[in-house]
Amino acid sequence: MSYLKIGKIIDSHGLDGTFKVFSTTDSPKKRYAKGNKVYLYNENTDERLEMTVANFRMSGQIVFVKLEGIDNPESAKEFKGFEIHTIKDRNDLEVGYYFYEDLVGCSIIDQSKNELGKVIKVEEFPAQITLRVKRTNGKDFFVPFVKQFIKKVDINDKKIYIEVIEGML
Repeated sequence: MSYLKIGKIIDSHGLDGTFKVFSTTDSPKKRYAKGNKVYLYNENTDERLEMTVANFRMSGQIVFVKLEGIDNPESAKEFKGFEIHTIKDRNDLEVGYYFYEDLVGCSIIDQSKNELGKVIKVEEFPAQITLRVKRTNGKDFFVPFVKQFIKKVDINDKKIYIEVIEGML
């Protein structure tokens, strides 16, 4: 089973065991919906605890999440620093959309079939999503994740085919 990180617990909030969460998902209303199963993940022990969302509310990128069975701030504080995961399901994605973590590690291939490097990070800028690519030889370069540059994404083979324009490299 594959998991997707959707947030990180930064603290407890209030007296009822609600978590203050830094959300890393593009669809918090869907991911933190009442009744959903989420998994509290401890990076240090590599353990996951399945929980059910009781309710949530948003404030920008901060989400306040109440989980069933955690009813006081003392219990909530035990989970500070834990990640919140959900089960990764590609059926949740529209055509042409990808999980960022699936793009990391993909080889970047130019129109002449040369491998230019590998994606090391997906960065969000105000204008668009951008791939940071570690060049095979040399310093990193960026590829905007838009149709003008991205010609084909093959997640199974871990390859992204791009159109290189002058000044990109």
